[in-house]
Amino acid sequence: MKTNTQKLLLAVLFTLFIVEMISFYQSQIWIMFIIFVIFSMCAMQYARACREESEEELEDEKENSQDLQAKYSDLKGRNDRMKSEFENQVELNERKLEASTEEIAALNSQLNSAMRFDALKAILPAQAQFNKDMDAISLVPVIRSVIRDYHQAIKEAGIVVQISEPDEIIYVRAEEEIIRRLFSNIIDNAVKFIDRDGKIIITVSQVDDEAIVVVRDNGIGISESQLNHIFDINYQGDNSTLGNGLGLAQVKAIVDYLGGKIYARSTQNDGTGIFIHLQAE
Repeated sequence: MKTNTQKLLLAVLFTLFIVEMISFYQSQIWIMFIIFVIFSMCAMQYARACREESEEELEDEKENSQDLQAKYSDLKGRNDRMKSEFENQVELNERKLEASTEEIAALNSQLNSAMRFDALKAILPAQAQFNKDMDAISLVPVIRSVIRDYHQAIKEAGIVVQISEPDEIIYVRAEEEIIRRLFSNIIDNAVKFIDRDGKIIITVSQVDDEAIVVVRDNGIGISESQLNHIFDINYQGDNSTLGNGLGLAQVKAIVDYLGGKIYARSTQNDGTGIFIHLQAE
């Protein structure tokens, strides 16, 4: 196909040729007429040829445009499918990751529970044999018996121990020796860490089907950072020389073993209280 520049050059050369011919034959009218007719016919033929060529080029461009559009549509379709597949895969992977995370968390929780159970079992008194047929025992007489056992240590420490109890008898279903060990550890811990001339107040009450025992002292208290760990195994706090870190951990193990709950509250320079909830009969 000729370019536009080539077409323009041919038209200029043809026009110059016609002008030359007219100048040469201007004295011959009939020759000029023939030349004009020939020129007109050639011009029309040339115009027709240019039009056909333009139409062919336009058709080619149209076909090329359609091909490009088809390729674009195909590429866009493949891109959309790949994007959709990628998003679906990402969503699937996120669901798998979430499921795996939940499964790991569940397994970790089970492992921690098993480790905690083994650790607590290791520090429980040897005679702990929980069963539903345990006798119901009166709680307050056991606590008073423990206080009598520590009478000499309490006296030497210059500590006053008071106990407040309700008029009605409070029973809990447990082995007596286990309850003795529970309160022995608490009294022993309080005697060790309270200052001379201190006071320990033990309050026993019952609310619905719960026996609640609060052991409170007027010592220096425990910081919040330590308070969160006083029931942890082997935790000794700032007074590591006074204990092996098993006393209160064993207390919690016993309370858990009996199906109860235990927690502590403390205010710096205003003492500490240990709250014990047990199932009452």
